[in-house]
Amino acid sequence: MLVYIMVMSGPDDGLVLKLQQPINPDNNVAVFSIGRRETCDVCIAFDTSVSRLHARLLISEDKKILLTDEDSRNGTFIGRQRIKEPTFIQAGELFRVGNTWLRIQSIEKD
Repeated sequence: MLVYIMVMSGPDDGLVLKLQQPINPDNNVAVFSIGRRETCDVCIAFDTSVSRLHARLLISEDKKILLTDEDSRNGTFIGRQRIKEPTFIQAGELFRVGNTWLRIQSIEKD
């Protein structure tokens, strides 16, 4: 699965990240981690309000996107709404981790 995510704020504003993960055959999703930790798929090192492991994106074979907060201190938001439970989002929708806004540009099967 190929996913393109655009950073919409901060010093990396406008940067498009190309992420690739295989679909897990056990649950038919690709999982992408978001956080400050260098090992995260989306590393947001410049934003100290982002937790080391802040959130995850789970993307199914049929391109449905589930955003989960990983008990972060400063929350994960879709638009202005803080999410507490895993929540479906659409490609193109803005979401925020810490103080950083992100948007999924597109999803492609590889």
